[in-house]
Amino acid sequence: MATAHGRLEGHTAEARSQEPERIRALALAAAAIAVHYTGTDRTSRFAALGAEFAVDVDPDEPVTALAERITPCPESTPAPGEDGPLYHLEPAADAIRVDHPDALTAEATARIWATVLDQILRDPSRPVAGYPPLDPRDRDEVLAGFNDTARDFPSGTTLHGLLRAQARATPDAVAVSTDERSLSYRELDDLSDALASRLAAELPAGRGMVAVLAERTVWLPVALFAVLKSGRAYVPLDPQAPAMRHRHLVEYSGAGVVLTASDTSVDFGVPLWDLRDPACFPEATGPLPVTSPRDLAYVLFTSGSTGSPKGVMVEHRAVVNRLAWMQRRYPLGPGDTLLQKTPVIFDVSVWELFWWTLVGSRMHLLAPGRERFPLAIVETAEREGVTALHFVPSLLTAFLAHLRSTADAPRLHALRWLFSSGESLTRASAVEFGELFAGKATLVNLYGPTEATVDVTSHDCAQRPEPGRIPIGAPIDNVRAYVLRYGNPLPVGAFGTLHLAGECVARGYLGAPELTARGFPPEYGNPGGRMYDTGDIVRWLPDGQLDFLGRRDTQVKIRGIRIDVTEVESVLQRAPGVRECAVTVHRPGTALATLRAAVTGEDLTREGLRDYLAARLPPYLVPTGYDRFTELPRTGSGKTDRRLLADADHVRAHRIGL
Repeated sequence: MATAHGRLEGHTAEARSQEPERIRALALAAAAIAVHYTGTDRTSRFAALGAEFAVDVDPDEPVTALAERITPCPESTPAPGEDGPLYHLEPAADAIRVDHPDALTAEATARIWATVLDQILRDPSRPVAGYPPLDPRDRDEVLAGFNDTARDFPSGTTLHGLLRAQARATPDAVAVSTDERSLSYRELDDLSDALASRLAAELPAGRGMVAVLAERTVWLPVALFAVLKSGRAYVPLDPQAPAMRHRHLVEYSGAGVVLTASDTSVDFGVPLWDLRDPACFPEATGPLPVTSPRDLAYVLFTSGSTGSPKGVMVEHRAVVNRLAWMQRRYPLGPGDTLLQKTPVIFDVSVWELFWWTLVGSRMHLLAPGRERFPLAIVETAEREGVTALHFVPSLLTAFLAHLRSTADAPRLHALRWLFSSGESLTRASAVEFGELFAGKATLVNLYGPTEATVDVTSHDCAQRPEPGRIPIGAPIDNVRAYVLRYGNPLPVGAFGTLHLAGECVARGYLGAPELTARGFPPEYGNPGGRMYDTGDIVRWLPDGQLDFLGRRDTQVKIRGIRIDVTEVESVLQRAPGVRECAVTVHRPGTALATLRAAVTGEDLTREGLRDYLAARLPPYLVPTGYDRFTELPRTGSGKTDRRLLADADHVRAHRIGL
């Protein structure tokens, strides 16, 4: 990769010999652009220019106008060894902030300055975003080398095709089990065939949706495979969500029937089939519909910034690619057991529910409710010989603390892989895992949004990780990653928004073409392709892995669940008596996070607000704390100041009775 130091000296000399004032102003503008791209949070000093400033860069502003806005700061004095005045710009409110800039950030800043200045000196007529920050000599490595992920996979098959093939290969092997019963591959295939026949016979022809409201029992995989075999996509419903939420998702998705194995009094507005009824499994009356890898496999609803959940549509082909990569990288065998404990409404459940079909392994479904208790997980993993399981990082912290305090780690004797995703994995947890398992099992940090089919990067944690953040890893098979700002790819070390392309990309959002168009723009450098704009702020590391910094919007993660607080605010704003509201995340501990609502208005009570939300939102979207204010705090631009609302001291000082 090209280095910037020699080029810096060359540009500095050029700036001092050609039209000194004009060149100096353009060099300062290039420096401001470089600082803006790398997101340093403190005043940045360019010793070669005698310049010191924060960042405030408008991508549409002509670079000459930016140069004119950089003014001397008369009250400042040069640092020792520097000459000339210091300069500054006021920081932009929406700029990326990096709390602790490191050597990689400094190198990226210098590299971008040299690259941008080289272009500005040749043509100063363009706007800021018109000067690509990636050195042409680095483009091949960043755009092609880091994305050299092409690999063959069984692209012609479907998820239920994987089951059918394995049922032929190992019909009597146990496919799924619970604490009460199990199903062989043949039994699972036959039961799902029978249910699929009824679905195909009684629902209108076409590629529709079927809602599934099921706890972790053997009926869950039966229902999912039956839906897929019938040529339809499954829409999982949260058993803990209120009836109003259920009815909305069923109506919005157009599901023709709801499958369940639980007692429920909800009127879904469509037929409800109880899978405990033998009538759901008639004799097959004819061939099942022909299905394609391009058919939809499922629609998962995620929290949405519009105030309503978004239905993410994912095809079979994308999931099969994801499973094939996982099997290649972390191979299961016929003797392996995977523990399924993630609620089916969350995308991590997808690989738990289907991975094992590739090779005849077994999926054990953890009894509902036991996922909250570390001892129950240990007991199940020990008894069932679990070799692979998943935790979101906050729950992993609690689980590792339990293993440490009870000395129970040896009971996980069969464990080979523990996967963690959904939040930022802490180095402390990685170190604790390494100490507890001493190389006998591997901790894998996964990253990925629902819109990119569960996971798109992976990083195997060392037994003793290096200091700093744990990387989210490198792109998996047939996934391409782009770190962009203003449509321009960034060099190693510069933070930008992660965009994802390749086999992973979802079809889009159900019934929302405009939202789909915004979230899935054309792929960079490939207008015929599509990519997903994650909204996550990341940077490339020199080894081709990605480093995650945070979000550019109001989306947060709590216990691995993606939450857009504006969805909660949209519902809360309609509660009787509420004039204004804002929802923030309260973090009383490293492994604890809850939602907290701030409101203004009259005749409000905590119980009333909680009950209003609980009738309309699933439990994970209902705040646990409520504070009433005379007025919500504001920023200088008039927006709600969420930082102050997240400050416990400010809240205690300014809240009034509720």
